[in-house]
Amino acid sequence: METVYDRVLLEIGQNGYFQKKFDIFYNFLFATLWGMAYTNIFLALVIIPHRCQIPDNFENISDTEWKSKYIPISNNISGKLVFSSCLMYENPVENNHTKDCDNYYYDQTWYESTVASSNNWVCKEELKIANTLAISKIGEAIGSLGFGWFGDTYGRRWTYILSLVFLVIGRIISIAFSYSFTFFVIGCILAWIPSWSVVQTVTVISMEISSPECRSRTATLRSLANSSSMFIMPFLYWWLRDWKIFMIVTTATQLPFLFYSWKMIESPRWLWIQGKSKACVRTLKIIAKENKTRLGSDTEKDILDSAPFTDTRGANTIIGPLALFSGRRLAINTILQSYLWISVAINYTVLMMKSGEKLDGNPFLEFAWQSAVEVPGTLFGAWLADRVGRRYAGVIPYSLTVLSWVTIKKGGSQSISLLK
Repeated sequence: METVYDRVLLEIGQNGYFQKKFDIFYNFLFATLWGMAYTNIFLALVIIPHRCQIPDNFENISDTEWKSKYIPISNNISGKLVFSSCLMYENPVENNHTKDCDNYYYDQTWYESTVASSNNWVCKEELKIANTLAISKIGEAIGSLGFGWFGDTYGRRWTYILSLVFLVIGRIISIAFSYSFTFFVIGCILAWIPSWSVVQTVTVISMEISSPECRSRTATLRSLANSSSMFIMPFLYWWLRDWKIFMIVTTATQLPFLFYSWKMIESPRWLWIQGKSKACVRTLKIIAKENKTRLGSDTEKDILDSAPFTDTRGANTIIGPLALFSGRRLAINTILQSYLWISVAINYTVLMMKSGEKLDGNPFLEFAWQSAVEVPGTLFGAWLADRVGRRYAGVIPYSLTVLSWVTIKKGGSQSISLLK
């Protein structure tokens, strides 16, 4: 059913200069920079090759022979002989009893430093890396629900601003207090609590001021931005090499958006639904001015006089997270979607982090190619959604993901190499 607001959009332009500029600036440029600031922790937490620190080689023997006097050798998963990363001999002459490393030597071929190498979070301390990601993901899950409700209750604009504040403050804490595991994790939680709410917010605003035909374009731009951020990020780390400088640079890209966040418009549709008709009209006039159109006096009067949707008590209806479980079918769909989202997120995170830890080649190129392959997938997904619908466009990639992991499980290392 067409509403007064829908008629107003037709009058001021649903696909004008304002909408196109908004999409390019926020749904692509901003989303790309946000993606780097939000996921930079993936590369910063990489565990680089390491071993126990041993004396310098002053004897007339090869480095391999010298290492074997101090460090045990064992077979890895593929059967290749490798030096132990965490143990050394107590007595190099006897070579019978081992102990944990006193100090560590890190291979700085690709990474000059990471969080793990700076704090020696390796070997027995390696669990701190996994715990950081796990706890941060819990914060992300809670924030996804909380910020979704916040956006519906207090507006898209405030969600955008607070998400930026949380990310910047969280990263500052993690960088400044990285020597403390507790403070480092607190910073990661704060940075991840907004989840992708800020990007989702600008996407929602764009969709609420555009025609239905433009929504696919908006979603595609956002997905391309995400892939672009993951593609650019490893090259930036390759150049900077130090994890702190890398995180400072990628996080600093959010400061201009934070300082000028007061210029972000509130969704006029949200304002109208909340009964804030005057504010809605002001925003609509801004859009009309950019589109070189005008809001007619009769249309403006219709907006000011029309009543938004209300519940039986006359108050604007606020839909919270619990509304997703208001019915049996809706609850089942919510649970299934959550399960799929968690499964895909885990698989994606593991693949990206493992590519960043690649030992037999350039880890940055591996990370970049893994991201680059998403671009044709995104374009194909957008095309598929327009042809067969959203439902089957979701079923097909989920099925391919399951098939890929089953192949990896059954085929072992050969399948992994083939899929990569």
